[in-house]
Amino acid sequence: MSALYRDIVLDHHRAPRRRGHLAAPSHACDGVNALCGDSLRLELRVEQDHIVDYAFRGECCAIATATASLLGERVLGLAVDAVAPLQQAFAALIAGGEADPALGDLAALAELASYPARRKCALLPWAALAAALAGTPRTTTEKDPT
Repeated sequence: MSALYRDIVLDHHRAPRRRGHLAAPSHACDGVNALCGDSLRLELRVEQDHIVDYAFRGECCAIATATASLLGERVLGLAVDAVAPLQQAFAALIAGGEADPALGDLAALAELASYPARRKCALLPWAALAAALAGTPRTTTEKDPT
């Protein structure tokens, strides 16, 4: 495991940024991966098609927590229509693709290409973000949700 990956994941796991809740979210989604035990709630405030506030909370593994923290740092201020291309770039990265500079510190999670079983943990905050923006109240990255 690279030192950069380890340091960023541990830092964002131990001291997650934007952890908490929003007083008046315009969008929210509960993301759950029952098989691994990850459960998070992601809340957003969107104004004029831009993400102006972001918060998450829940019980998650280090990877899901770190990803949710890094994601909040990256998407704050971002136009809503810029989220899907960024999500695709992240999914490609952890599947072994090249790092898109637009990912910023999220690129440190490229190490997950070597750990396929952990990818769904990193994809859960992304899935919750996309679902929240689509108005879907609940999502999962498990292949066969029950």
